Amino acid sequence: MLILLVFWQSLGFSQSGAKSISGTIISDENEPLPGVNILIKGTAEGTVSDVNGDYTVQVPEGYSTLVFSYIGYLSEEVDITGKSVIDLTMTPDIAELSEIVVIGYGEQKKETLTGSISQVKGEALVESPQPNVTNSLAGRFSGLVANNRGGEPGYDGSNIFIRGLATTGNNDVLVVVDGVPGQLGGLSRLNPNDIESISVLKDASAAVYGSRAANGVILVTTKKGKLGKPNIQYSYDLGFSSPTRLPDMADAPTYATIQNEIEYYNNKAGGLNQVYTEDEIQKFGDGSDPFLYPNTDWAESTLQNTSIQQQHNLSVNGGTENVKYFVSLGLLDQDGLYKDGVTDYKQYSFRSNIDANITDNLSVGLLLNGRQEDRLYPVYSAGDLFRNIYRAYPTVIDRYPNGLPSTGVENYNPVVMVTDIGGTSDNPRSVFNGILKGRYDIPFLNGVSVDGFYSVDKTWNFTKTFSKPYTLYNYDSENDSYIPVVTGGSSGAARLDESQENISLITSNIKLNYERQLGLHNINAFIAYEQSKNTRQTFGASRLNYPTIETPELSQGGSAANDRDNYGDSYNYTRRSYIGRIAYNFNEKYLAEVQMRIDGSSTFPDGERYGYFPAIAAGWRISEEGWFDDVSFIDDLKIRASYGQLGNDNVSQFQYFNNYTFNSVYVIGGQRHPGIDLTKLANPGITWEKAEKTDIGLNATLFRGFSFEFIYFMQKRSDILAARNASIPNVSGIVNPYDPDPNTDDVVPLVPDENLGKVNNNGFETTIGYKNMKNDFWYDVSANMTYAKSEIIFIDEAPTVLDYQRQTGGPLNTYLLYNVLGIFRSDEDLNDYPHLSGAQPGDLIYEDYNGDGEITADDQVRTELGNIPQITYGLNLSGGWKNFDVSLLFAGQARVRQYVLAESGTIGNFYSSWADNRWSPTNPDGSYPRVDTRASSSINGGLYRNDFWLNNAAFLRLKNVAIGYNFPEAMISKIGISGLRVNLNAFNLFTITEVKDYDPEGSSESAQFYPQQRIISLGVNVQF
Repeated sequence: MLILLVFWQSLGFSQSGAKSISGTIISDENEPLPGVNILIKGTAEGTVSDVNGDYTVQVPEGYSTLVFSYIGYLSEEVDITGKSVIDLTMTPDIAELSEIVVIGYGEQKKETLTGSISQVKGEALVESPQPNVTNSLAGRFSGLVANNRGGEPGYDGSNIFIRGLATTGNNDVLVVVDGVPGQLGGLSRLNPNDIESISVLKDASAAVYGSRAANGVILVTTKKGKLGKPNIQYSYDLGFSSPTRLPDMADAPTYATIQNEIEYYNNKAGGLNQVYTEDEIQKFGDGSDPFLYPNTDWAESTLQNTSIQQQHNLSVNGGTENVKYFVSLGLLDQDGLYKDGVTDYKQYSFRSNIDANITDNLSVGLLLNGRQEDRLYPVYSAGDLFRNIYRAYPTVIDRYPNGLPSTGVENYNPVVMVTDIGGTSDNPRSVFNGILKGRYDIPFLNGVSVDGFYSVDKTWNFTKTFSKPYTLYNYDSENDSYIPVVTGGSSGAARLDESQENISLITSNIKLNYERQLGLHNINAFIAYEQSKNTRQTFGASRLNYPTIETPELSQGGSAANDRDNYGDSYNYTRRSYIGRIAYNFNEKYLAEVQMRIDGSSTFPDGERYGYFPAIAAGWRISEEGWFDDVSFIDDLKIRASYGQLGNDNVSQFQYFNNYTFNSVYVIGGQRHPGIDLTKLANPGITWEKAEKTDIGLNATLFRGFSFEFIYFMQKRSDILAARNASIPNVSGIVNPYDPDPNTDDVVPLVPDENLGKVNNNGFETTIGYKNMKNDFWYDVSANMTYAKSEIIFIDEAPTVLDYQRQTGGPLNTYLLYNVLGIFRSDEDLNDYPHLSGAQPGDLIYEDYNGDGEITADDQVRTELGNIPQITYGLNLSGGWKNFDVSLLFAGQARVRQYVLAESGTIGNFYSSWADNRWSPTNPDGSYPRVDTRASSSINGGLYRNDFWLNNAAFLRLKNVAIGYNFPEAMISKIGISGLRVNLNAFNLFTITEVKDYDPEGSSESAQFYPQQRIISLGVNVQF
């Protein structure tokens, strides 16, 4: 600090004969502006306004002009001749205001950014009728991959990755809401109307969040109150949802014919009509006997064409110079797609953000947010429901003429499964977030302040699933009777499962800030201390054999010891952090920033508990150089670079202890005693997953309208925690006698996780845009694209793995598949290619990749691409004329593949794309292989996973459309309304893709998932 003071004095002038100028600076909303730079033109000397907007500056003789500048406002030059008091009301720079970017623990002018940070305003998010915030981000800016994997109300969020995948471990992005890292409740269910902005930290700028920032950081800032009388806004949106895509399934005559073919392949001597005669197939097709020979479209029978969603939002904001407030209430109601279904999602939210100036130097803020999420579903999951919709035989009626439900497929009838006949699953969730903030500007230390916050987050997640037995029916045509089949529940009786999960997060932060404009030198620095404690408690219980379904309570089930069960667990972990950053710029020309975070986490053992995460960044605004003035067509040109080390501590707890379980039971002396099993050995040396990130960027604005950004990025991830599963053979004996996952048959090794994985990730981003306004007409165009490719440097693989099958050296999330060369068309073709034993015409031709004359496991090949896109892009178009405005958002992806093999055969129906184009004795030119008893275990399907079923999941999607009209103020002011807007919005309006049978954003390998939604909504917004 002493050096800086000496330097400041060296810039000064003799004060003899100086003139004192003072005054107050306010905004156009009559609000004091602290931190305004006041510079004596022609010198490097000046001052800044205090918290009340007051200033005093000594102007040497010979100088007559002051220059006032402030972020987000137009700079102004004022002649001081004959004046001693100059009060100024600064004018907002609309273009400049939009360029203030929220960064980690602060804000920064976009021109002085040295990191790769993208931002979207809340106004853009509310243009989308999609209530889940994560679904509104795709395509809006570069570097972000957002894939919506399903559309079930309440669980319809997107998977978000920043610059693709970069680790074999956890790839979750850190979400920071109003400064609280990892705030409980997350991003998905936030009310979009409450959001001021969302920033995405993609490079080393995220190092300020240290051990949790390796996968990138999303910063959410909620709205605050504004100076003025209360402004009341109410909005209502009515939306109509429908699936973006449902597969066309084979009809009854086609499926009946397929069943004949399957029997023929298994018993060719029996001919082609072993299951159905030609006459029966004719009846399926002509509808002459819909009772005994139906042609059921199970999707049409089970699903509605559209479902309704409604959104209400009421907000009030305003305030005085000392107290400002923003308060909102929201209601969201979404129905499911099912006919007579019980699926329903309701969300109630409130937010109260209050900021107050207690004294001239002390200000506080209280931010409260609450949310109630009420989810109601059938007892069957969405995956189970759509599995049975797609599997159900079209040759089976859904309901008999008397209304009784049929047995569907294997005693699963989706028409009644979606109702409450088999019970319901009620899943209410409550979220509370409370933040108390404070700031004190130390009056005797110019530019020094202290701020901090204390936050309390709580979530309560309760699930109650009551499964009831119910009756389906088979029709006995010989006796003209209906045979009841009881299904559901547990062994013919009702079952109740309840669980409760309570999570709390308490975070505290205190920060010392220093911010000064010393002539042309700007310094912005802070040091901080932060700590958090996260606690989780779970409890669950079940009860069987209910004597009646009228008492669905845990106390009312069967009385036997085996009729009841319970479980519970808890954990807590803490973090302690020391944070520092110093940012410097000289005349907004030369930019530099250094930051460091030291994180301690109870996840790791003593000696490995603390990690160090430094970062450095620099920038040069070439356009600010004097010699650059002659380049008139370039308004701003900046090159920048950053390097930093970040961490990822999102790993399982207690890995530095031996893990045991009370699983085995021993009988000693006729008595049962619990036994302790060792399930995982301790690793006392586990530590952070580390990421080294390097960015080089170029930013430019040209011709006062064009903008351009190009970024090259490189990331090296190391110390990824993983177990040596592949390189340690089972014959070593280092395996568990107990498999903790009852859903798998894999033997789990005793060896602990080690910091052994390595993955590189590199690529580039680019964004180009153009803005123009002419009188009453304006338009804005921007396009962005990201290419991000991962490369596995080390993953534990068996030493015997063939080079072309290894994951090492390839990208993450790829597949190991047989290459398909075509289809055997005849017996003669079988002689031309190596083939599997039992292969016959209609089967897929597998490539003999290693050329040994046989088709074996050694012929499988690792694919080049996986189901996370390497290329994502977006196109934003917006414009307006007078009171009309329209915006279009296109989003797309490329270099992405998705493996999908439908569950078909005698166990389920076929997609019509396969059924109508299959090879068969009567269609030897079919483009799909012959059908088989069970696709998942077929020679052409799951038994030999192959790239015939690997789809190009690239797409271009019209993600969002918003059309609005603002009624003229002169028209509505007469009825006491200050603003009235009507709008028509659409989401997922159309998609261009090669994928035929399912939405290309899906990730299910059987495509059995609740489909993504197309939403069209009408809305109105009223302001008073």
